[in-house]
Amino acid sequence: MEGIEYLYELCEALPRSGPGDNECTRRAFNSIPRHSKHPFILDIGCGQGMQTIELAKISNGKIMALDNHQGFLDTLMDRTKNEEFEENIIPQNMSMLDMNFEEKTFDIIWSEGALYFMGFQNGLKRCHQLLKDKGYLAVTELVYTVSNPPNTVVEYFGSEYPDIKNIEEKIETIKKEEFNLISNFTLPESAWLNNYYLPMEKELRRLNKKYQGNEVALAIFEAFKSEADFYRKFSNFYGYEFFIMQKK
Repeated sequence: MEGIEYLYELCEALPRSGPGDNECTRRAFNSIPRHSKHPFILDIGCGQGMQTIELAKISNGKIMALDNHQGFLDTLMDRTKNEEFEENIIPQNMSMLDMNFEEKTFDIIWSEGALYFMGFQNGLKRCHQLLKDKGYLAVTELVYTVSNPPNTVVEYFGSEYPDIKNIEEKIETIKKEEFNLISNFTLPESAWLNNYYLPMEKELRRLNKKYQGNEVALAIFEAFKSEADFYRKFSNFYGYEFFIMQKK
């Protein structure tokens, strides 16, 4: 992708690379009924690791934080030093498409806003292989939150994320891939704004000045701004759903 360095420069300055917050991470984790006292957790597409650190705080486990951008992993590990959870987190620079772990390795697999890179159904299949028997998977996935979204929204996601479906259809996919759904909930608007869009808009003002005249950088920044504007206008029709499930 041309200009990907500008995308990374923006994202590295943010608390997160997508919607979410610690409250939602805790709510999802606390919905897991039973797990190992010291679970081995894989965090796929960990990004800057806000949820990784929160999991380290609440799980008493060991977390493999997987991302294919070293800058994110460096940010995460700098944050763990401040939080004193450095020994609980193992950074792993690897694409989720290249995961070569042995089958039935992990007690819990976590992925907030990242599994869609594999395709939701393909991601479920791969996680099923990597989870121990009766292991748990928690993911956030973009969904329609209404049965009949406006044509403008449908057309937008036809190009941005064709795999988007409503919540019921995603649940059917979960069942097809041999998982039992434990719980699901929709992320609140604050999870989109407080740690993602509002910090992003602040950084965009800075970066637009820094790269004035750079058409490639400015086009990337404008795409992010348009995404935030679209969410504010149409957030009643789509959102992120947290799905927590157990391998059959």
